[in-house]
Amino acid sequence: MRIARPFWIGRFEVTNEQYARFDPSHDSKYEHKGSWMFNEWDLGWDLNRPRQPVVRVSWKEAAAFCRWLSNRIGQQVSLPTEAQWEWACRAGTGGPLYYGDLNTDFSKFANMADETIRQLVYDVRDQYPPDLTPRDARFNDNRLVTADVGSYLPNPWGLYDMHGNVWEWTRSTYRPYPYQADDGRNDIGDTGRKVVRGGSWYDRPKRCRSAFRLSYPTWQKVYNVGFRIVVESDGQVQRFASHK
Repeated sequence: MRIARPFWIGRFEVTNEQYARFDPSHDSKYEHKGSWMFNEWDLGWDLNRPRQPVVRVSWKEAAAFCRWLSNRIGQQVSLPTEAQWEWACRAGTGGPLYYGDLNTDFSKFANMADETIRQLVYDVRDQYPPDLTPRDARFNDNRLVTADVGSYLPNPWGLYDMHGNVWEWTRSTYRPYPYQADDGRNDIGDTGRKVVRGGSWYDRPKRCRSAFRLSYPTWQKVYNVGFRIVVESDGQVQRFASHK
């Protein structure tokens, strides 16, 4: 692939506090404990801290956020295409993960399915659900659910959490390879299933690879899917901060 036009990409995934500027009512909710979805005395692990990446936003909502921010800063903000996202994730590297291979200790670099996933098998009223979540128990990144953005080392281009933490929406409709940027897959009006990239805290390294892709309908809100933004611009981009 050739990236024909320069672009800026968010250093971090969009956070709860940033998204709240657009939609104060949004709720990233909790990751439930054990097999009990809700109970009155323990809702689970909080996903709503200010600097945690926003989750449970649909592709349509992420695209609406981009339109809102475009109006705020006077430049065209969008979700990255698949090609832009992978180019930024690889940061000039050619392996499956910018920091190494599938057996490299990711503890300093990414929030993935590690030893801490064992905590999902939580004692709920003396009942333990089955311990079925796949994980790489050789490593411990010290986070169970989503980590605050920037908690791990950045890739060589200064971008954080490109592997793990949360999956990220792209602009692209899920279509077979070879990738063709001019075949309509990146048209914002296409209503087909949209590609997510990067993996999450719930995924092992093989699903967090630079090239790995999944897809969801544009309306679906997923517990471990968020997004980051891009601006295609030849000029300076205003800093997107959470303060007024």
